[in-house]
Amino acid sequence: MSIHRTFSRDGLQQALQFWSVRVVTVLAVATALLYLIAVLPGVPYNIQELFGRGASLPQALLFALIVLFALGPPAYLGMQLIRLPTSYVWLFPVGILLHAAIVFAAFRYATPIESVRDLLGDAVWGIGDEWERMIRFIALFVMVSVPIAGGTAMLFAATRSYAPRRVLWWVLFQALFLVASYWIAVGYAATENVTVLLRNGGVPVAWLAIALWLLALAFTASLVAERLANVFTGNMATVFAVLLFLPLSYLLLFLATNQTVGGPRSDLSALEFLLSPSRSAYTSGGAEVFLRYSVSYIAAIILLAFSQYPAWLGYSTRRFAQPVAQVQPAD
Repeated sequence: MSIHRTFSRDGLQQALQFWSVRVVTVLAVATALLYLIAVLPGVPYNIQELFGRGASLPQALLFALIVLFALGPPAYLGMQLIRLPTSYVWLFPVGILLHAAIVFAAFRYATPIESVRDLLGDAVWGIGDEWERMIRFIALFVMVSVPIAGGTAMLFAATRSYAPRRVLWWVLFQALFLVASYWIAVGYAATENVTVLLRNGGVPVAWLAIALWLLALAFTASLVAERLANVFTGNMATVFAVLLFLPLSYLLLFLATNQTVGGPRSDLSALEFLLSPSRSAYTSGGAEVFLRYSVSYIAAIILLAFSQYPAWLGYSTRRFAQPVAQVQPAD
């Protein structure tokens, strides 16, 4: 006998109200957090420059919507990869690529061409500038979205579906996307603003370490999101995971990034460059870098958890559905 759930009309209304009120609340908190990031002193200038000179609450709200849309759907796709029958696994890579293309369209429309070139580099393939930019962007973006999906998939498989072997599908897709994204963004395109920050100009091990770093962040954020949605009840386990993955994620990022950027006479590391509060006051010293990374880590976990929260919250609305038992006929 298998147990399925179905929503009555009243149950569906209750579920939608339950979901929407909490998602709006999370959106408001994310907006406030991003506004603080934009205006507080000491925040890495690479982050604050995204907001321009005149940060405002409407701008922070727009950024919050962008963050939730860019980072949220991959979590849902990862969850469905575990939940749906095996015959539907092909929907995962299709969904990942389609989502990346939509994010690129929004990014290209909202971002000045100078910033696009800063991120993606100059077009060199001769296939049309916009086509090349889109392909390069997708190659970089799936390095973020697929690990996010993996964090949700692994946690859902371990705690909800009890089908850990289904995660092997994600491992397969992650391997394929990892190779393709490395070939496009590093091997073939050699996007300078990416390779200059990666150890030894972007060796494959560095690319793998970046993927593992993002997976560590995504898995930790999934634990937090699952707890916020009251799907998971282990408060101490969640806190322990956040603290455990802090040094582990720092080690992975340290191994992935270059220890010297800015020329042969420079002793500035990629992490010091990324975490410095201004162009004239670069961070120096391992303790200061780790402290600044720790603050950035907590902010990233919060934003990632908020992005994954709607997916976990959607799963928790099962409480408003009625169980329906389906008895399989005997042979």
